[in-house]
Amino acid sequence: MSDFPQEPTPSTGRSRIDESRRKRRQRLLIPSGKSERALYLNDLAKRLVPGVEFFAFSLVAGLVVAIGILVDSPALLILGALLAPFMAPAVGLGFSTVIGSLSFFLRSLGALLIGALLVFGSGALAGWLSSLFVEMPLSEAERFTSFTIPDFLLLTIGVVLAIYLTIRMPKQRSQVASVPMAYEIYVPVAVAGFGLASGNAELFPHALWTAFINIAWVILVGTITLAVLKLRPFKFFGYLLTAAIIGSALYGLYVTSALGSAVQRQMESFITRTPKVTEISASTIPSATPPIATPKVTPQANITPQATNTVAPTLTPTVTITPKPTPVWAKVYSATYSGVLVRKTPGFDGEYLTSVDNGSLIQVLPEVELVDGVYWAHVMLEDGRVGWMVRSLLLTATPVPGW
Repeated sequence: MSDFPQEPTPSTGRSRIDESRRKRRQRLLIPSGKSERALYLNDLAKRLVPGVEFFAFSLVAGLVVAIGILVDSPALLILGALLAPFMAPAVGLGFSTVIGSLSFFLRSLGALLIGALLVFGSGALAGWLSSLFVEMPLSEAERFTSFTIPDFLLLTIGVVLAIYLTIRMPKQRSQVASVPMAYEIYVPVAVAGFGLASGNAELFPHALWTAFINIAWVILVGTITLAVLKLRPFKFFGYLLTAAIIGSALYGLYVTSALGSAVQRQMESFITRTPKVTEISASTIPSATPPIATPKVTPQANITPQATNTVAPTLTPTVTITPKPTPVWAKVYSATYSGVLVRKTPGFDGEYLTSVDNGSLIQVLPEVELVDGVYWAHVMLEDGRVGWMVRSLLLTATPVPGW
């Protein structure tokens, strides 16, 4: 009897099954005890883990964006965002709150940082190449150094659309859905790298801070969108992670006054947006010939033959008039925004004075300063205040010396 092979005992079979189940639990991001919903979310989480193609396309997108910054082409900036991969790590930052996994959050954050570093390096390469030229226009790059309400709206739409397609239609997920996220994250990162390598203090670190705020906004909107789609955390740690993410995002947005400043600038531009061109009449614009005062002589009632020919003293100051130079008027024009900012001192770090709408006439003073690689014109507003604005945003109808 002892020479026959023994049948495996039931306990041995159960141990193998338990071992297989234990290994399967380790591969899942959510405990398998959560039924089919847990398996569904685990499948979505695996789709949000970036592969090698994510980093390869991030590098390609960064190079295209860097060329767009170098030649100041908005079309190439948009093309770079179109070539960027699906921003799975950005979506995964908010999705990690649902599964309550800190490791998945750190994995997504690390992948996003690596992709951003590739884009940052591409921008730095373009910044180094720009040092070989005398002067490069950077009007498009400068747009990513501040926060605007349209950028926040574009980013919000992109985040909501990307998460909705990932959750509801994962097999039909389109790469185009994450183009707004790539445009608002990768482009500022490339601009920051360009500014660091070229020594432009305006682009770096302001553009890098813009990218950081945009990432915080992506996490905040993504977490809220998942809650609206009724994808809430499975366990208490997920709620703690959600609270920490929302708190950090709010800190980056409000404590640093990023969103508040953008709202304030947008409201000031909306309030001051009046048809100023129609308010300027022909009498407001000075003529080319300065007016010459005609002296008036008061007739004397009683003139006797003994009167002398002495000129009245009151006529002496008004006879000689010093001609003044003809003021130079220019029209405000910005191809990107509806108006232009006026600062108290030349330079992008100058204190904000006001904003002037496109099409407004403004008087140009003789002083011109070269600050931050940009020529600044000294201007006078209609209310008599003086300030500085970028000279390339002024269209002059009269010749200006040195322009």
